[in-house]
Amino acid sequence: MTSLRKQTKLSNGLTIVTETVDTVRSVALGYWVRAGSRYEPAELSGISHFLEHTVFKGTESRSTLDIAASLENVGGQLNAFTTKEYTCYHARFLSEYLEEAVDVLSDILLHPTFPESDIEREKSVVLDELRDSLDVPEELAFDTFEQFLYPGSSLGAPILGNETTIKAFNTEKLTHYLDQNYGPENTIIVAAGYVDHAELVKLVSDRYDRQSNGENGFVPFDTELYLPGKETRTKDIQQSHMIVGLPIFSVFDERRYDVAVLNSILSGGMSSRLFQNIREAHGVAYQIFSFVSLYRDTGSFGVYLATDPAKRDQAVALTMQELRKMVDEPVTSTELERVKSQYKSGIVMGDESMERRMLRLGRQQVYYGENMSLDIFLQKIEALDSDRIQVLARELFNPEMFFTSILEPATGQAVS
Repeated sequence: MTSLRKQTKLSNGLTIVTETVDTVRSVALGYWVRAGSRYEPAELSGISHFLEHTVFKGTESRSTLDIAASLENVGGQLNAFTTKEYTCYHARFLSEYLEEAVDVLSDILLHPTFPESDIEREKSVVLDELRDSLDVPEELAFDTFEQFLYPGSSLGAPILGNETTIKAFNTEKLTHYLDQNYGPENTIIVAAGYVDHAELVKLVSDRYDRQSNGENGFVPFDTELYLPGKETRTKDIQQSHMIVGLPIFSVFDERRYDVAVLNSILSGGMSSRLFQNIREAHGVAYQIFSFVSLYRDTGSFGVYLATDPAKRDQAVALTMQELRKMVDEPVTSTELERVKSQYKSGIVMGDESMERRMLRLGRQQVYYGENMSLDIFLQKIEALDSDRIQVLARELFNPEMFFTSILEPATGQAVS
């Protein structure tokens, strides 16, 4: 599979990136905006996500049905998602429908009308989504974990917001937030697949007429506000859900490659340490995995598990034991090479999907303003050795710095 990557910056600050792949006939197109939940003041918590919903409710020239049918009528797909630090509006379609895709995505971001009647209906939908999330113990445990991990910061607030803020959204607030945060210097258009760069640049230039209003700013998280400890909450559930972890470095830190492989050693499939030694060998947790989240100024590492309340102490002890092993014993060369091969294979095979490729390119552009070639990325992973993994484990796995979020059955025993 051959590919050609090009990048253009328009006079208004909008960036357009393409990776042309001549062995496919489809395109994945994404409009990425550096505006997520961490950019929101407390009184607008959840507005990034709510805006993502409501731009699909109509524009000056399209109804809700027109937007939904714009690509579905030709076999394509249109969707969006919101994260802590960016929002992405994306489409998949056959290459001959590039103009239609650019037209509808540009229209919903430039000319949404935000009618009050649709806003009121969408409030019910988003409130249902919020209440659904509160019924999912895993999501509730993560929300609590991040709240205590990033105190006093919008980074610790749920992406969905809360009932009070959602109910207060209106046309004026949505329009103002869009105008303030969706400027061209905060927007990146990324396409992967059978796409001509010059054609995409012309299509966008003819449609995307929003003027520059500067780059979005955010309040960096003050790491001194973090306090290790434990928070226990109860809910009418059957299992204990726990997360133990701590804040770590940002997405710009070179150790991001090290922590990716360390995370894979612990949780990269059925042969990983947590799966084999806690689920398989001891049978004390059906769900267990480690995770890494990296942001512009900070990040987190943690381990999530769900278990029978009677086995929770054993599960936590075994988890801490596995982390301690990473500190005390270097990873064997055999295990490290296996994990690196698994990790690299996942990245390479993922790139065979145009959508996955577009998502990787977009995320790199959001953070770094440029794209690293797959070969260079693989070289950085290959350069890792056991000493580097152990050094990182020693830096991170200090139990005195951990925060533990526990969601217990309401009738369960108190956690000791």
